[in-house]
This record gives sequence, C-alpha cells and structure tokens, in this order.
Amino acid sequence: MADVRIGTVDLPDRMEREHYFRELTYLEVSSLFAGPVNASVLGKWSGITPKDAVGLVAPFVLTHRQPPKGSKLWAHDLSSGDFRDSGLGRVALGQLRDAVGKLGARHAVFRSPPLFAASQANRDTLKAFFSEVATEEAVGASRVWVPDGLWDARTAVKFATEIGVICAIDPLAREPGQPLESFLDFEVEALYLRIIGLNSPLGAEKQDDLVALVEHYEAIPLTIAFDSPSRWQDARNLKSLLDLEGASADDS
Repeated sequence: MADVRIGTVDLPDRMEREHYFRELTYLEVSSLFAGPVNASVLGKWSGITPKDAVGLVAPFVLTHRQPPKGSKLWAHDLSSGDFRDSGLGRVALGQLRDAVGKLGARHAVFRSPPLFAASQANRDTLKAFFSEVATEEAVGASRVWVPDGLWDARTAVKFATEIGVICAIDPLAREPGQPLESFLDFEVEALYLRIIGLNSPLGAEKQDDLVALVEHYEAIPLTIAFDSPSRWQDARNLKSLLDLEGASADDS
C-alpha cells in the first residue's frame, strides 16, 4: 500500500501514546476542540508522537456556534462558529497552526456542527472559509472536512474536491441496499475514512469491505480513523488483514 494510515479517534481509555504508536500509525486528536492545550503538554506529546501520524481536530470556535461542555473553553461569541470568519476564530486558528507545527501533524480536521445541511448558503460559507481563512498555509497541514450526516457522501466528496479539501466519509454507513461499488468511483487525490461503527467489533463482511476500499484507492494517500467503543480492536484487525494480504501478495 502506497500511503495508508490506520488508527482511532482519540486514545482508547487508559492507553499510553508510546504503546499506541507501536501498534497503529494514525491518531485523530480532539484535545484542541474544546479549549487550548498547554504548551508544555504539546511539548511532551511532540517527543512521543511520530511525525505525520496525527490529525488535530480544529477548535470548536471555528466550526460550532454551540460550545461543548467544559470549564476551559476557547473564547467565543455570537460571531464565531459555523465556519464563519471571526476575530476569536482567527486567534484559535493561530494556536491550531502552532500545534500542527509542534506535532508535525498530518491533517487538521474540521468537524461540521449538527444539522449543517448542504444548502447553497452553507456551501458558500465553506468555500469562503477554506479559501480565505483556514487555508492550507494558515493551517500548516492538509485539511479534512467532516460533513454532517445530512450530506450525501457523493455530494460531499464532489464539493470537497471542488474547494480543495479532503472529505471524511464512512463507507460502512450506507443506505440499505446501497452497494460498496458506489464508493469506488470517487475522483479524489486523497481520502479520509472515518468509521463510526457500533458497540461491538466489526464483522468479517465489513472488514472485507474496508480492505476492498483500501486496495481500490491504494494509489492515493488514505487515512482511516475508527470512532467507536471497539475502535482499538477494529483498527488493529484491519491493519492485520492488510499486512497479511501484503505478505501473501509478495509470496505469490
């Protein structure tokens, strides 16, 4: 596989980073979403985090009007969030850029707020945000956009490609009867698979679907982040399957 990173959304409970990165090659980190992270903490992380192995979730003040629960939140007001340009958002963006540089992050991940539909007004807002505010130069890493569930995957991928960002999709969250093949003809330069999953580990059929997707898109950079209670097991299972298939192909 040319450039495939596999990991989870945030560290599993009671797991040290050193152990995590001995097993997996990517970690989506949500620590900066709610509020600033102390410089000393970032310094500690940088010493044990491989370069090009993390995606930092952007501060909520850039993407959400409603703040998350927490005591040390980013400063925000009525002008911030929903991918709008605001003074407080620009401050948080600068700190995101600093964290990206210290950790050598692979991605900056921008999560859409709930009910952020595919309206023309929202499309215009997203286009302006990523072309004028959160540019790749301003962020310091490739940008990943996580659309709300109101977006159809094909529509979201096409739009993200038009505005120059990577789209995050969940190919396992398909409509009943929708074939996997509907996810195999995206014309993209990179792809981000964000697998929500269920409370139990993924079964063999869904793991096979992911292997088929990885093999199909093996010529482009591909990042896979599992986000479920069983994410550690699912990520390791997929990595093991791909390693085994790679060994088998080499022997033939």
